[in-house]
Amino acid sequence: MIMEHLAQVFAAMEASLNGAAGSPLHQLQKNAFNNLRAVDFPGRKHEDWKYTPVQKILAPSYQLASKPKDEHLISVPGLDSHVIEIVNGQANFEIAAHSLKSIGVNVLSFNDALSNPKWKSIIENQFSGNEPESNHAFDLLNFSFTDGGIFIDIPHGVQVDKTIEIRIFHHDSKVSFSHPLVFIHCGQESKINVFERYEYPGEAGGTASEALINSLLLFKVKPAARVFHIKWQNLPTQQNLVYKLAATQERDSYFQTFAFETGGQVVRNNVEVDMLESNTYTSLQAGFMISGKQSMDHQTRIHHLVHHCESHEHYKGIIDEQASGAFNGKVYVHPDAQKTNAYQQNDTMVLSPNAIMNSKPQLEIFADDVKCSHGATIGQLDEKALFYLQSRGISTEHATTILKSAFLATILNQVPEDSIRRYITSHMSMEV
Repeated sequence: MIMEHLAQVFAAMEASLNGAAGSPLHQLQKNAFNNLRAVDFPGRKHEDWKYTPVQKILAPSYQLASKPKDEHLISVPGLDSHVIEIVNGQANFEIAAHSLKSIGVNVLSFNDALSNPKWKSIIENQFSGNEPESNHAFDLLNFSFTDGGIFIDIPHGVQVDKTIEIRIFHHDSKVSFSHPLVFIHCGQESKINVFERYEYPGEAGGTASEALINSLLLFKVKPAARVFHIKWQNLPTQQNLVYKLAATQERDSYFQTFAFETGGQVVRNNVEVDMLESNTYTSLQAGFMISGKQSMDHQTRIHHLVHHCESHEHYKGIIDEQASGAFNGKVYVHPDAQKTNAYQQNDTMVLSPNAIMNSKPQLEIFADDVKCSHGATIGQLDEKALFYLQSRGISTEHATTILKSAFLATILNQVPEDSIRRYITSHMSMEV
């Protein structure tokens, strides 16, 4: 039934292409949709998706998103950035492309990138090896319906002067889906800061219609390049998000990503990093707060493929009311990955007897000269600390906020950009 509906939507999309039919992007879409037909969407019996209610995500009869209105997300106070907007899956990057071109950075549509043999080979190499299977069904869904996509090339040695801010939101009067797609190619010895925002133009939970944002962000990190990425998500609770960040790293590169989340109805986050060459460093850190009947599932995969690489991973969450959370982190240390240093930790605060957290940090080690550790904790508010604050005249509500803030501060305080850190802190209702 799901595929029958998607086939109708795909046919409607093809009928609207007009002169774009037969373009490189259209060929990518057709190939992806043919592969999607050959696989099933994952379900509860799929080990990596057992805590994500996929049927709930796919239950609505999504249509193609309408053409976006002239709406914008508010600016982050104090943040000077190159702004790219993706609204209802359609990208607006002309202003950012103009300003970035002055320092040598190329920003172009996915169709234009696929039309250039140089970029086409880079894109195809990044996708090679991804055989059609249930675990990649949402990737194929993205490629099938993406409305353009963006390709960003940071040339050799370029250090981007300001943060590249990618603002993503979905606002439609009908039940619809959108598929943002961004590929960032980070050249040798380049440096880039990326701020990815998922919000809503208005009060969260206000007039938003039911929607699915199925988003894909890809990084190719060349030798000695440095990437700093921050994701902030505060979608309305009528909207679902399936998100994937995939990165490949080459020799001496540095990749650090932060994720902070508090919105959405069903949220599925996939982070996959392949450390292809030696002396690479990866850091994955996240903090989230959910309540009501929200569902949030974090899945991470780090592949140590070669020797002398280091990865650090720390996820912290606060779950209240009837919300459910999951963390399934896997670190694979392959046979050739001697001298690996890998650390993984998941800590969760559960504030309600009706809230659920499933945590499974995992190590799979096939090399014998490594330093690897992993762990998980699930607890409640510190009653002694709460009593101490109350005894000093602080209300229970304010004391709880202080303790929640302190719990996530170990992650949030590491965000390198002051204006972004203040913005996220204020929107998570914590102490600044």
